[in-house]
Amino acid sequence: MLVDVPDDETLRLLHHYLNALLLPTDRLRVTTCRRTFSAWLGRPISSSLGGAYAYRPRSDEHVVLINLDRIDRSQPRALEIVVAEELIHMRDRLDGDLRRHARHGYDRVAHRVAALTGATLAEIRSCLRPVQRRPIRYLYVCPECGRCTPRRVRGTWSCRWCAPTFDPRFVLRLAARLDSDEGDTATSDPCTS
Repeated sequence: MLVDVPDDETLRLLHHYLNALLLPTDRLRVTTCRRTFSAWLGRPISSSLGGAYAYRPRSDEHVVLINLDRIDRSQPRALEIVVAEELIHMRDRLDGDLRRHARHGYDRVAHRVAALTGATLAEIRSCLRPVQRRPIRYLYVCPECGRCTPRRVRGTWSCRWCAPTFDPRFVLRLAARLDSDEGDTATSDPCTS
């Protein structure tokens, strides 16, 4: 077992649930670092995840992420819930059950976590911090139809109403900056005139 977990409580819970679920540790990697987990998978993962489990068939390894940054540690059982849930996914994989979550916190996995940890379904549903979305900072306008499209980041897009796939004839133009680092906030909204 390769463990990249600097947190003592996480290590204690990890060992407890590995024993409770009778999981093998010879082909298991566990980390609390999203970058490390992404490197193991070979692809980026969302920062909104509280935990993640994946099986790597080429190396015949099970990899687990416990994302401590997203877990609401003010909730007494939050960390325990995330650790137990990810190891339940591993147990399911070993038992041949390849189904994933139907609706996180409301599906059969949530009921299994509740039975294993003694947590309520409400505790399971609220163990992660709410996702903080970036504010809308830019308004783009279509040169053809004039429709406005709000965006959180700058980029190049074509109008989804004028072209179902990217079409350079309908590339959106930056119309306004709503929240700028330089302080040049737009005074009028070109999409309302």
